[in-house]
Amino acid sequence: MKKLLLLFALFSAQFSFAQSQEKEILLEAEVNPEFPGGEDALYAFISKNVNYPNKEKENNITGKVIARFAIMSDGTVANIVILSQTPKAFNDEVIRVLKLMPKWKPGMQFGKPVAVYFTIPIVFNLEDPKPIKPLPNKSNDLNKIVGYVGLVCGCIIGILLFKLF
Repeated sequence: MKKLLLLFALFSAQFSFAQSQEKEILLEAEVNPEFPGGEDALYAFISKNVNYPNKEKENNITGKVIARFAIMSDGTVANIVILSQTPKAFNDEVIRVLKLMPKWKPGMQFGKPVAVYFTIPIVFNLEDPKPIKPLPNKSNDLNKIVGYVGLVCGCIIGILLFKLF
């Protein structure tokens, strides 16, 4: 009986550890998640499946829905959140389509699959209702700029020190 309880306790501890690991969702990974077939396939999927809500279409209402969701370590879509203030019908349609997506190739960190957030704007426009490219990850761009500034400052300091001595 003691062995059975110990085995159950070990299993429970491992299960809860695995659950807590999955709760951490990265903003960016070494290798970011990828939709099956790539970026063009993602836009084709969204364009094919998004339906313009009738009431908004009749009233010529347009909008851009910015949605954030997580691609979990098993490739499934979860934690869908609408970040923009748009008509509820647009938000509901975007959520519906995101839930239809097939499993993605998950993000990888240190050679292991991890959960990663993904943000995408979807434009509802009566003239050309196509999704636009994902929003760039600002932290990555900022890191590049800071790196260049540090490199330039380091070179200037090096030149000044060289001329002084």
